[in-house]
Amino acid sequence: MRLFSLFATLVLALSFTLPATTAPAAPDFTLVQALFKKHCVECHASSEAENNLILATHASLMKGGDAGVPVVPGNSTASLLIKSIEGRDGKKIMPPGKKKKLEASELALIKAWIDGGAKPPAIATEPVRELVTPKIAPRVTPRKSIQSVAFAAQPNVIAVARYREVELRDAETGAVRHTLVGLRGNVNSVAFSTDGQWVAAAGGEPGLQGQAAIWRVADGTLVRKFEGHFDALYSVMLSPDGKLLATGSYDQKIKLWDTANGAEVRTLTGHNGAVYGLAFRPDGKVLASASGDRTVKLWEVATGKRLDTFSQPTKEQYTVAFSPDGRRLVAGGVDNRIRLYAVSAGAVEGTNQLLESKFAHEGAVLRIVFASDGATLLSSAEDRTVKWWDATQLVERGHLDPQPDLAPAVAFLASNARFVVGRLDGSLQFFDAKTGQPGKVAANR
Repeated sequence: MRLFSLFATLVLALSFTLPATTAPAAPDFTLVQALFKKHCVECHASSEAENNLILATHASLMKGGDAGVPVVPGNSTASLLIKSIEGRDGKKIMPPGKKKKLEASELALIKAWIDGGAKPPAIATEPVRELVTPKIAPRVTPRKSIQSVAFAAQPNVIAVARYREVELRDAETGAVRHTLVGLRGNVNSVAFSTDGQWVAAAGGEPGLQGQAAIWRVADGTLVRKFEGHFDALYSVMLSPDGKLLATGSYDQKIKLWDTANGAEVRTLTGHNGAVYGLAFRPDGKVLASASGDRTVKLWEVATGKRLDTFSQPTKEQYTVAFSPDGRRLVAGGVDNRIRLYAVSAGAVEGTNQLLESKFAHEGAVLRIVFASDGATLLSSAEDRTVKWWDATQLVERGHLDPQPDLAPAVAFLASNARFVVGRLDGSLQFFDAKTGQPGKVAANR
């Protein structure tokens, strides 16, 4: 009996002195990310990723691609990523071809991370994409080129897009009311909300990141930023009800964003070139896009479904605009033509029609806008000309003398009596919309 008691006491003592065995901690995602960078980003980088699977960040990995989410947290055996690396999915072992395969230790690390829950990095390490350039002091004051302009009848303001900033200028005097900052690189596009309370702008660093933002017009306060594209943005539009922001990028994608919380609603894919121009139909149900793939596409906003593709253009398309009644659409680009389409209520393929195709300029058409009454079109081009047209038959009504520099930015002002032209030399000038008589020149930047 005493022997049994002594044995029990010894066992009890050992239970307190021997350390409990615990499972090793799962590797941090930063280690896995380093392996992706070593073996995978050539095919799964942020631009034109194979099967739309981007392995640049934890968020992009967990978003997945065409085949779904490649990782099953807690189960590496069932994860498509591991099946692909090991060749268990019936396809080639990844990375494909003669590319160096993962070492056994590297594969084990990825498996351990997945089995440990596939958690994000302990410390936020999403890569900050920066453009590294030498610091060279300019000999003269750099020109702040104008890339885009937009007009809001209330409160009678012009938005002027320049490098890293947007100016809100009085539409009568040209005086600056607010200067909006916060975007990187060239600001390539600006647009107002229908009620004129918000202004949106888009830009970014080519090959690195696209950015868009919304500000309050009344006081110039930044409302929200939108980031998710992997290349510079060239177009931005607010939906007629102000609930959605549409962005078009050199990464060939269109994204729709919730303006209330900044969340990405959906991504529209189908273009095989940069998206240079966007336009919401006034009812908000259809979005049009102009692309470097030589097409104009129509999309159903509610679902992201492609409704139609206009393939008549022979070269890249830069600009697109709906008429105020939503029944007509104009587009232009590098083939020097303006095309006018009739768009049906449903906008589905087979119900839309090309009405006119006009050789409009001696250079690429940069921008086309409708007057608010839908009767007149205004266009600018790389031949440094600005013209205005009968919007029904595309008959030229007038033109300006060749401009001192390219004018990628044009907009009609109040009552369509005047229009404004923004140039790459940084100047902003007003003109009479009937006679073309030049008016005030806003201060050059």
